[in-house]
Amino acid sequence: MSKESIIFVGLFTVILSAVILMLSYTSSGQELNQYVKIEVQQGDTLWSIADQVADTKKINKNDFIEWVADKNQLQTSDIQPGDELVIPLKKKHQDAYELATVK
Repeated sequence: MSKESIIFVGLFTVILSAVILMLSYTSSGQELNQYVKIEVQQGDTLWSIADQVADTKKINKNDFIEWVADKNQLQTSDIQPGDELVIPLKKKHQDAYELATVK
């Protein structure tokens, strides 16, 4: 294989990798855009939010907490008033921005 061919293959691989990385990053952001975003209130915990949502939406509480922790990149289960969390409830209108409180 000639030197030019090796350079071409290397550049092609780097560019293809960058494009794939960009597409996966933007699709994950769009994926979360379809879910409701809430603002954590004083006294809220992941468990209390899970209790409120799971009762009405028939979601397993452990699955709910795992999903919220994963999608919001939480390192611990500690949440603070004012934090914004995406929760696994789909928005009624995909284009609308929702910042809700769970009651």
